[in-house]
Amino acid sequence: MNIGIIGAGSWGTAVGNILADNKFQVVIWGRDTSVVNHINEYNENCKYLKGFPLNPLLKADKNIEKVISNSDIIINAIPTQSIREVMSPFGKILKNKIIVNTAKGIEKETLKLIDEIFYDITGYSGNIAFLSGPTFAEEVLSRLPTATTISSLDKKLSGELQKIFNNSYFRVYTETDVKGVLLGGAVKNIIAIGAGMLESIKLGNNARASLITRGLAEIIRLGVKMGAHPQTFSGLTGLGDLILTCTGNLSRNRKVGMELGKGLKLEKIINSLGMVAEGIDTCHSVYALANKFNVEMPITTEVYNIIYANKSPIKAVNDLMKRKLKEEKC
Repeated sequence: MNIGIIGAGSWGTAVGNILADNKFQVVIWGRDTSVVNHINEYNENCKYLKGFPLNPLLKADKNIEKVISNSDIIINAIPTQSIREVMSPFGKILKNKIIVNTAKGIEKETLKLIDEIFYDITGYSGNIAFLSGPTFAEEVLSRLPTATTISSLDKKLSGELQKIFNNSYFRVYTETDVKGVLLGGAVKNIIAIGAGMLESIKLGNNARASLITRGLAEIIRLGVKMGAHPQTFSGLTGLGDLILTCTGNLSRNRKVGMELGKGLKLEKIINSLGMVAEGIDTCHSVYALANKFNVEMPITTEVYNIIYANKSPIKAVNDLMKRKLKEEKC
């Protein structure tokens, strides 16, 4: 079985390395010639994962049509906002492939989840699954114990993919609640931006724990309104991913929040990252969805105001603390 990875960033490379460790032939597509050549010649992603040796079975190619055409399984590892543009020319080919998505976000222009984006591209939803959970690429490449979830509406497909991805350091569970998995993976990045800001302005561990807990409540409220199962958000793709992204030093979205807390401008933060932090665009989308479905999401609203309306993080925290008193419910 041949596997193609679309996207040679840190997570696409890490997923490719898992599958190469599992003895599959894996080819990763990337735009950057230097990254492609370095993977092929030195078994290393010199741009995103310098110093992490890759399995020699993982190869790279700059021809995306060739990678897609020659693969039985296509793994999407490009950011959510780029999926439609990059994948649309290959809609007919992709309809006949197994697709595994690893991106986490919501399309900004349409407010569509990733399953809906791929349905627009291929006109079919029976061939797609979603790999999600608390994962940092560097730790996976170090072969440290990691647990994730593969979600699909087709139980047979998710079961087959579970066996393909699972190994001694990468444990995979299955789930059928696609909407819950996608929303948990997307919205947690907004809360992580908030957590980064709290840390930057030194508001303490109590505040961070409160933010994570009430952030989860917001995720559940929106998820249930959009048809997800509330129990999904207590699992790896909800609470697990939320905790990691809000507390881990390798979290890009947490780093964005920390830089915002220091008063840096968003454009400068984005340029300095060198990689996409999905939470920035997702915040715009989720703010719109909260208004559309009339869901109360005060933390998301304040993060939105900080990012898009230049509100002070301290003022945002003060406004959250002064909200009307209520019972603790989701």
